[in-house]
Amino acid sequence: MRGESEQRCLDVVKEKYNGECRFAMSNEDDLIIKGALTNAKPNPQSSSFPDFIFEGGFIEHYQVTSSHENRKGSTMQRENSELKRDFDKKMEEATENLQPDYITIQSVSSSNLWHEQHSYSNFSYSFRKNFENHLESARKYSGNKEHGIFLIEYSDAALRMSKRYATDLMTEVSYGDLLTKENPTYRLSRDIDLLTFIYDKSDEIEFVIFVNENGVYGTWIDVIKSANALEIIKLLHEGYKFHCAMIGSSHFGIGVSVPNKIKRGNRYE
Repeated sequence: MRGESEQRCLDVVKEKYNGECRFAMSNEDDLIIKGALTNAKPNPQSSSFPDFIFEGGFIEHYQVTSSHENRKGSTMQRENSELKRDFDKKMEEATENLQPDYITIQSVSSSNLWHEQHSYSNFSYSFRKNFENHLESARKYSGNKEHGIFLIEYSDAALRMSKRYATDLMTEVSYGDLLTKENPTYRLSRDIDLLTFIYDKSDEIEFVIFVNENGVYGTWIDVIKSANALEIIKLLHEGYKFHCAMIGSSHFGIGVSVPNKIKRGNRYE
C-alpha cells in the first residue's frame, strides 16, 4: 500500500541518482532507470502490487532491517514505538502544566534506549525473505513486467562494513594508501553473498535499487543491474566484513507558553 514513506524514498533516489550510484549498468540501462524514476506514478490500485508503475515496468518499494524480528515484526520498531508513546505522554503532561498567563518553558526528554539485537545475519535473512515475498507478488502481477525494479530501503543505521585483506600480508612494511578505510556505511554493491542472490533472481527482477539512509554517514544509493551482479564481484577481491554497531534512540522536546499580553506593573502590554 502506498504512503509517504514509499514516495519519500523514491524522491530521495530521484534527487541523488548519478553515475556513482550505477553498478554493472550500460548507458541503455541508465536511460531505463532515469525514465522509470521520472515517469513512475503511484499505482491507482492503492492496496495492490506494485507501488509504482511506468510505461514498460514497475517499481516495488519495501524495507529491510538488521534488527531481530519475530511474529510481531522488528524488535527495534517495537522498542521505538514504546519509547515514543512514553515521550508523547510526558509531552502532553508538560503541555498541560504550561501557564497561559506567564512565559513558561517546559523541557521533556526520554531515557536513552539502546538497541542490542542487530546483526548482519538478521539483515541477510530480512533481505532474502522480503525479496522472495515481493517476488511472489511480482509473479502474480498481470501488468507490464519488462523492467521490474525493487526499491529496497534500509534505515536502521546499525550495519557497517570493512574491507577484507589477505591474511598473509607482511607486517613490517608500509602499503601507502592501499589500506585506507572506506566509509563504513553498508553498501549492497560490496556484499558478495547478496549480489549472488540478486543475480540468481535476474530473470525476474531487472534492477535492484538499495537505499541506506544513515544519520551519521549520509544517504548511499546502489543501483544494480541484476544480470550483471557477478561482474561487480570480480572487483571485490577479498570482499568485505559486515557487523552492526550499537545504536540508541531518545527523544527531547521543549514547550513554551507566551501570553498574548504581558503584565508590567499594574497594566498589560
